[in-house]
Amino acid sequence: MRLPLLPRRGAHNFGFFGVLPWTAALPKGHAPPPRLAMALDLEHFAQLQRLLRLERAAARTREAEERSALTQAEREARGLSVSGLDAVEESVGLGGRFVVALERPGGAPLPARLSPGDVVQAHPRVSEGLVPERGVVVRCTRVRVEVAFDRPPQPFVRSGRVVLDVVPDDVTFARAAAAVAEVAALERGSGRRLRDLLLGSRPPEFERPTSPSAPGLNPEQAEAAGLALAARDVFCVQGPPGTGKSTILAAVAAESVRLGHAPLLCTAASNAAVDHLLSLCLGQGLRAVRIGHPARVGEGLQHAVLDVLVEAHPDRQLAKGLFDEAFALLGHARKQRTRGRSRERFANARTAQAEARALLSEARALERKAVDAVLGGAQVLCATLSALGTPPLSRMRFVLALVDEATQAIEPLTLLAFLRADRVLLAGDHRQLPPTVLSEEAVKGGLGRSLFERLVDTHGATVHRMLAEQYRMNDALLSLISAPFYAGRLRAHPSVASRTLAEVLRPGADVDAPPFLFLDTAGKGFEEAQEARSESYDNQGEAALVAARARTLLDAGLGPEALAVITPYRGQASVLQSALAGTGVEVDTVDAFQGREADAVLVSCVRSNPEGRLGFLQDLRRMNVALSRARRHLFLVGDSATLGRHPFYAQLVEQAQATGGYRSAWEWPT
Repeated sequence: MRLPLLPRRGAHNFGFFGVLPWTAALPKGHAPPPRLAMALDLEHFAQLQRLLRLERAAARTREAEERSALTQAEREARGLSVSGLDAVEESVGLGGRFVVALERPGGAPLPARLSPGDVVQAHPRVSEGLVPERGVVVRCTRVRVEVAFDRPPQPFVRSGRVVLDVVPDDVTFARAAAAVAEVAALERGSGRRLRDLLLGSRPPEFERPTSPSAPGLNPEQAEAAGLALAARDVFCVQGPPGTGKSTILAAVAAESVRLGHAPLLCTAASNAAVDHLLSLCLGQGLRAVRIGHPARVGEGLQHAVLDVLVEAHPDRQLAKGLFDEAFALLGHARKQRTRGRSRERFANARTAQAEARALLSEARALERKAVDAVLGGAQVLCATLSALGTPPLSRMRFVLALVDEATQAIEPLTLLAFLRADRVLLAGDHRQLPPTVLSEEAVKGGLGRSLFERLVDTHGATVHRMLAEQYRMNDALLSLISAPFYAGRLRAHPSVASRTLAEVLRPGADVDAPPFLFLDTAGKGFEEAQEARSESYDNQGEAALVAARARTLLDAGLGPEALAVITPYRGQASVLQSALAGTGVEVDTVDAFQGREADAVLVSCVRSNPEGRLGFLQDLRRMNVALSRARRHLFLVGDSATLGRHPFYAQLVEQAQATGGYRSAWEWPT
């Protein structure tokens, strides 16, 4: 590809003056891009603010409805609350956080586990006149939950039975709204040019693309990585299932650091996606630091968390001693005030409080030094998009930001990356799951459309490359998604194109396992059921078929780690988890399994009703994820009488029939 030469900027020269926009040609043989969207005006940002308010209202409404409609027992059964807790232990964490461990009397098991990172409110069972204490779950076992508070909690947390309620976190909404306002206010220089690019009135610009030094990239990956490194403002890499999006991100991260563009920012909307980026960078041998609450970071990555690294720093050790002295003085002051009202006691209390404040100030200064030292030695900083709106990241500027799973982030949050970095690489796939938005009105208004998708629609091939060679699915499975979602452009690498499930089963195992097997339950009476006081569904008949199939494959020698069971509905996932308890087989929702894979994947579609209602199965992006998780064998269970009313599912059933993969549940062994 011949490109017009552009003057290369220095490491700290990011102006666009005198630079001509470069429009990339489509790779040979690719179809021309669709008609591009029209440029937007400033009303777009006002609309985003309105949509954010709608979404925040929807989250509050859902939380209030759950609180009022469900009994305490029902809330506990759903993991939304735990009651009857007593404080059994206290400790001090980084930054003077108070960590309180709570258990039920006698070490009785908790009804449902909370998750690390959950924001909770602590209050007594009868809490009239008391303001709940907000904290974050640090860890949770079968019998104990540990909660971190930013300040010493009220006495009721330490004495008496406590209730913990999971609550929505307003912080993300506030930071997203602030980002929209900041971008809308960009009126001069490079900020104005960035705003014009985001609105579509200015094209993206590139330097001369160069191939990264990372070995093992195929030609498409090398081209995409080169363009990502050459982008002066933004570039989008679309990674359909199994095409190596992670490989691109790792290569760009390593090359950026090699070029001296450190520290590099790696970010995403979810903690899981950020942890994935962190793993990629550590795998490249980069000095990467994870910023965020330790409770929200995977256990195997705790060694790279800022809090943990700072904890081991000598200045932090000094600060910890000062914190202990300060808290002891504050405790002494409280005792002086409660033991009497004499002048001497009040004077002693004031003196102790003054000494404590001085010690706390000195401790925090030492802690800031330790934090600065750790950040200063990092080549990569990893954090969620929401965390970019607070210190230390809100005070920092980066040469490049990598945003993974950008198609699952709402636009207001993604804007935070553009406010922190001169260049941004957005990686994702808008043919898979979109951002999660509760408000139907906000979805209709456009909040469910990611910035990635909007930029691709606006700027077309100038800002975007799609990877087409995939390394996961065999040819038969690939055909299920290539034509309907990617215009038939995907192709299987020769190393995976013809692989089968038989290759990983016990020799001689007799299992009916074509690459794609659709088991049709039409007419069997396996109708869906909606859970009481819930929007979720289950289907006991389908669950029994899927559980039996899982055991058949395990008996045939398939390891549990090579098998996954997924379903679109949480209710069905719960039924299947119970049915397969103790097998070691992972059971999860489709949404939670995006980005992962297994040799064999069993999918329960759930919906079966005379009216042909499909619910959110009508969002075919979710089915794209479900169909693309398997490497060798996909087992799909559904009711063709219900599913077949939609043309996509009708075609899917026809494809199973044409390839010898259709089976009826009437003839299926049980």
